[in-house]
Amino acid sequence: MVLFPSGSRVEIELRRVPTDEEVELICTAAEEAARELILSKIPLKKLDDLDLSVEGVGDKPLSVTVQIAIESELENPELDTIIDDATNAAFAAAEAKVRELKLCETSNE
Repeated sequence: MVLFPSGSRVEIELRRVPTDEEVELICTAAEEAARELILSKIPLKKLDDLDLSVEGVGDKPLSVTVQIAIESELENPELDTIIDDATNAAFAAAEAKVRELKLCETSNE
């Protein structure tokens, strides 16, 4: 069994303090994006355990932390790349949700 842990954080500048519900929406979007990417790259039958968490803390800026741990019998040298890609997908989804919720400044404003 191989365990590949990863944890990363990004800070997103916001124009106003988000509500608890907005933080939850941002974290859910990030988690779903990471999970979708991982499951598209690793067959479910080769995945023994997937521990994925996304936490949003703070307000201006919002600090989003993504932690991913994979246990797999798959001897895949690309697992680090998959985890990095999943982390990046989570951050991209969080930033997209922030824009969707109009919590940040955009170049058009």
